[in-house]
Amino acid sequence: MTLTNAFLDSNVILYLLDTHLEKSETAEKLIRQNPHINAQVLVEVGNVCNKKLKWSKHEVCDFWYYLMTDCKVSRISENTIAEAIYLTGKYDFQLFDAIIVSGALEAECSVLYSEDMQHNLLVEDRLTIINPFLNC
Repeated sequence: MTLTNAFLDSNVILYLLDTHLEKSETAEKLIRQNPHINAQVLVEVGNVCNKKLKWSKHEVCDFWYYLMTDCKVSRISENTIAEAIYLTGKYDFQLFDAIIVSGALEAECSVLYSEDMQHNLLVEDRLTIINPFLNC
């Protein structure tokens, strides 16, 4: 699995914490390649870690720091939201997924790794959504 210019969805990152070894190793390989993420991904990861995994806010902050060190993090702007609104209408994405897809397009990524979106969907003729866990 080669990352040239990829973006990671929060569900991929959360597999770093999973007991399923193959999925955890896949997520780790993707993180090691310095992918793009945006603030939406950090918020979703932090929410799961805090609410579901019962992490303290300090543990969440440490994990965010780790992700911000190993990933290229982009902000969410008014343009990101406007594009997300457009993508929601055109592709019927869930609202928060559209912010992630919009972020991947803004970062000029060619691949978005996600387990929750349609595998092999080509968005705007330049971004392909890939489920990296299909063989796990």
